[in-house]
Parts: sequence; structure tokens; C-alpha cells
Amino acid sequence: MNNLFIAEARGQMSWINPPEISMYTEEAGLMIVAPPSADFFQDPAGKHIASSAPFLHLPVDSSFELTTRLRAEMRHTYDSGCLMLMSDHNNWAKLCFEFNGQYPTIVSVVTRDGSSDDCNSERVTVEKPYLRITKSQDCVSFFYSPDGEDWRLIRYFGMKCPSGIVAGVVAQSPKGDGCRVHFDYLLLSEPGADSRF
Repeated sequence: MNNLFIAEARGQMSWINPPEISMYTEEAGLMIVAPPSADFFQDPAGKHIASSAPFLHLPVDSSFELTTRLRAEMRHTYDSGCLMLMSDHNNWAKLCFEFNGQYPTIVSVVTRDGSSDDCNSERVTVEKPYLRITKSQDCVSFFYSPDGEDWRLIRYFGMKCPSGIVAGVVAQSPKGDGCRVHFDYLLLSEPGADSRF
């Protein structure tokens, strides 16, 4: 596995919506401050369309595994830090550690042809959860772990990406005035033999 935040690897990565504030840490982590109203979402009812959140990404193969551990300074509903993969602005998916207004949760969003769905999963009781995206050809799995050992499948879905793929990290504050997110590392590796479990 390669930590993409180490100095030698950072040159592979680039921004969509560069934030005003971001900083690599001495421990090879990354801090991003999402600006006010930053989000990626395409409401199927057309009420909320946004692609404004800071997204640090790199090109990835059709099969890959991307893992992080993160902490988000949640103050507003939907403040979050996420892993995300994107084919284009109308076709992408993200796995988020997100504040639902009462407590932190795991949330996934899959956007196909410009329409997003939103699925709220389980409550998170740890300060720094682990998130993982595994893609094997056209099949994508989202995983969450409270400790880096016990991985729970959150979502399994198909996504064709004919235009290629980028993947990386996102910081969001859709309804707030900003959110600071700390990613301890970002590990890229080949998927396991059975990427669903």
C-alpha cells in the first residue's frame, strides 16, 4: 500500500475546487477546510445541485482499493469528510463520515446520469472511523470500520465508468459555514481476491 499523502506521492494528486485552506501534516496526513456550502449532490427533484466541495484526487485503474482514517470537526448538519470516486460530474459515488444534525453517521451517495441517491447507514460512536472504497471492474463496495479490523459492508453496487476514473478525499459543509476535516492517511492498493467481503 502507498500513502498518497507522503511527500514523494503528492505530485500524483490534483484538486477539483481547491480549498483556501489545506495542509499536509508531519505525520503524512492532510487537513482540509471545506468552505461554506461546499457539497457534491444532484438532487433528483432538482432542488439542490452542487459540485463545489474540495476534492483531492488522482487517476486510478478500473480495479483498486482506497482506505483512509479521518476526523471531522462537525458543527453543522451534513458536515462531513468523504472518500469519492468520479468518472465525470454526472457519474460519481462517495462514502462519508457525516453529521446528521444529532450524531455522526455513515452516509453513501451514488450519482448516475446526473441524479443522486442518498443512503444513511449506521451511527458512528468513534472519533476517527476508517472508510474504504473497493472497485473491481464495474463493481464497487463501500466499507466502514470503527477500528480498522472489523470491516462492515455499507453498500455494494455497479458503476460503469467509460471515461476513466479519479478517486480521493472530499471535505464538505453543505448547510454550514465550513468544516475542518483531518485525514490521517490515504492508502491505495490492489483489491483483494473477494472485494465484497
